Amino acid sequence: MWSRRPSRTVPPGLAMLGFLTLSCCLAGQAWAQESPFPDIRDLAGKAPGTVVLKSGRLYQHSADFGLVQVPENRGRRDSRLTALTFIRHRATANRSANPLFVLGGGPGKSNLWSELPDVFYRHNDVVHVGYRGVDGELKLRCTEIGEAIAADGILSHENLLRLRRTLRQTYDQLVKGGVDLDGYNMLEVVEDVEAVRRALGYGKINLFSTSYGTQVAYLYCVRYPREVERSLMVGASSRARRFDSLWEPALIDRMLDRYNVLWKSDPEASATSPDILETVRAVLKTLPVTWNGIRVDPDKVRLATFFSLYETESAAAVFDAFVAARSGDPSGLALLVLGYDESVRDPSRQYWGDFLTKLVSGGMDGGRDYESAMDPPGSVLGSPSAKLWWTAASGGGWPVAQIPARYQKLEKVAARTLIVNGQLDFSSPPEGLLGLRPSFMNCDIVIIPSMGHMDVFRLQRGAIDHLAERFYLEGVVDTSRYVPHRVDFTPAETYQEQAKRLFRK
Repeated sequence: MWSRRPSRTVPPGLAMLGFLTLSCCLAGQAWAQESPFPDIRDLAGKAPGTVVLKSGRLYQHSADFGLVQVPENRGRRDSRLTALTFIRHRATANRSANPLFVLGGGPGKSNLWSELPDVFYRHNDVVHVGYRGVDGELKLRCTEIGEAIAADGILSHENLLRLRRTLRQTYDQLVKGGVDLDGYNMLEVVEDVEAVRRALGYGKINLFSTSYGTQVAYLYCVRYPREVERSLMVGASSRARRFDSLWEPALIDRMLDRYNVLWKSDPEASATSPDILETVRAVLKTLPVTWNGIRVDPDKVRLATFFSLYETESAAAVFDAFVAARSGDPSGLALLVLGYDESVRDPSRQYWGDFLTKLVSGGMDGGRDYESAMDPPGSVLGSPSAKLWWTAASGGGWPVAQIPARYQKLEKVAARTLIVNGQLDFSSPPEGLLGLRPSFMNCDIVIIPSMGHMDVFRLQRGAIDHLAERFYLEGVVDTSRYVPHRVDFTPAETYQEQAKRLFRK
């Protein structure tokens, strides 16, 4: 009812990921008339932490749609107040477990509309607290940034500097319009969650977090150690990782090597190309080419390829597109570029200002030359997203204040924690978990072989349902329902087939 569906021109892998996990325009839009939430005027004159509720239904569950009034920047006594949305689903059976607060991926994405499997609602209330800058009264879209990164050759030195200027102009325009961007960091998100917990009268809670949300969950456990009983994280990694896609090129190359080993052991795949990484290298050297009027831009292909590698199904499709391109058919890569352009230009997909503020405020080495460091000679892809965003945001591109140094490092977490990651998770490679283990005092880490970022949640729902139910009710780890997963490098429908069908219409 309230979910968004990807448009048909975006390849499934990119649509499934929301693609760049990113999107910014000036804020201050009113709630839509069809909004299920209470009227924002109901908060007028009320104190911070005040909530108002409106009953309704969502995803076949009874739900409370709420508004909570919070300071825009808790670090300032004179901060103005702003409203955030949240949704509470009532337990569908016996309320035998603590309320479950959900922290989804991003940044730059909504935290309201994800539908969980039924088991998550069975024994507890489920609460989604909207992310400020996306789900609140103030929305940070900035479509001009999406337009800027749709330029051909976006990873060139000239275009990176041009993007930096666009970021700074957007930042200055927001500040001039009265937006306190220093109030849109992860610590403020943590305080928003705490404000809703208190307002709803809950004691101890449980957390379920994915991707970027796992870092919010970690910070919540640090700030409020007595309030969390159990925390289940999917697609987590060290704080040193910062955010999605910001790994060093050497680690990305090691992850690609893992795919190459699986590729070479697959008779059907290796028959099309004995070494998929050599095929990728060879094709990238031939670009740009044009197919059906679409310029197959090498920078867009690198960026789209990297994000397609998050999940095993989209990874198989993009590898297949490279094999076809080497044989003279670049239509699959053309569709990838078309999907890239549509995704970054669509303001409904991501909120660029939220992404950038979380990115920079979470910790950035302002003295590093990201442009060269993220694109070393000999690397297959380099680290294209890190090159794009860190280069543009540094050097004054997005000069938001960083969170205190204490929260940029790992501290001890006492809550019972379970981390479940995929072995082929490009967003959160298993190596990143090595830095996490010493910080968690009561933690189990499970690596599921041959699965990508959200594959561990998406591909075998019965397994994650069973694991989650036992963990939240009993605190035990039961992965017995997972069965061995094999990466199928032969897509059910190739990107080339999709491209040709699309252009026949």
